[in-house]
Amino acid sequence: MPRLSSCSSALALFLGGVFSLHSQTFQGGVRGIVTDHTGAAMPNAVVTLINEATSEHRQTLTNSAGEYTFTAVLPATYTVRAEAPSFKRFEQTSVVVATQEFPTVDIKLQLGEVTQTVNVTAEATLIEAGNASTGQVIDKQKLDELPNMGRNPFYQTVKISQNVTPGGDPKFNRMEDQTGSSQISINGGPITGNNYTLDGIAITNSANQAVIVPAIEATQEVKLQISTYDAEIGRTGGGTFNLYLRSGANALHLSAFGYQWMNSLIANNFFANAAGIPEVPQMWKNYGGAFGGPVVVPKLYDGRNKTFFWIAAEAYRQNQTSSTSVSVPTALERIGDFSQSKYSNGSLETNLRPRHHST
Repeated sequence: MPRLSSCSSALALFLGGVFSLHSQTFQGGVRGIVTDHTGAAMPNAVVTLINEATSEHRQTLTNSAGEYTFTAVLPATYTVRAEAPSFKRFEQTSVVVATQEFPTVDIKLQLGEVTQTVNVTAEATLIEAGNASTGQVIDKQKLDELPNMGRNPFYQTVKISQNVTPGGDPKFNRMEDQTGSSQISINGGPITGNNYTLDGIAITNSANQAVIVPAIEATQEVKLQISTYDAEIGRTGGGTFNLYLRSGANALHLSAFGYQWMNSLIANNFFANAAGIPEVPQMWKNYGGAFGGPVVVPKLYDGRNKTFFWIAAEAYRQNQTSSTSVSVPTALERIGDFSQSKYSNGSLETNLRPRHHST
């Protein structure tokens, strides 16, 4: 699944026009208050938000109450920096903004030269209390490292979220499987009663299935929102899967994977085994990869800190055995005589009755 992202003003204006066409969003934000060493509000302090992966940065000024806000922030890890004359520069790294989350980063500036920096690199997890959106966020690390039968990003979220009951056949939870992804009951809601969004755009069809189930390599994170969420999320009797696609960064990334079933470890089908039918080899191969980074054309264009790309692909090959037991009427049964209709143990089938049809 290819993806191209950019921080250039022209593309930013284009994306802004696209986002205004729909009401649902995956973006978050950062807010807080800047104070001095005495606790007094610091108006007109310069606050900078820096994406640690792409070096994209945004700036704002605090208001008369020392408050600042960054909205429409893409899910990523950021550095928050604050500066004011006669105060040391403040810098806090590793501020994680997840899907539809607004963490609060309050800043206290210390007297000193602006060339001096106070670095905050580790503290308790930021509390997100300024937004009605709640739910379980599955970030990139969890998507990559937790077991996931079928490598389906929606089904991964289901396995570790509360009040969620999967009801479909687990073997149909592969990448791009629509049916398996939709057989889910959330918070007591009906199966196939959920909504799916991709980068803020609804991808739910008339049967309440996700029309796109991207590969894990193409997914940045998934947020499953249950019961409590903003009014912009709707069309659901259970919950909403809010998925955000992955983008490139300044560092090049290349990954590849592949695995297959070991036929020697797969048991024979129960009914085939009971009938004495030998095991038939079953095949499952899953493979894929991803590649991304800055768009760089030697001697023509350097897209570092500006333009990025991400390409992901995945495929599988599978065959499996299945058994079907059928019966057809004997010559006697076709004329209504069931006196010789017997079970496999030799006893007479007593629940059979002749059928009469009228026209």
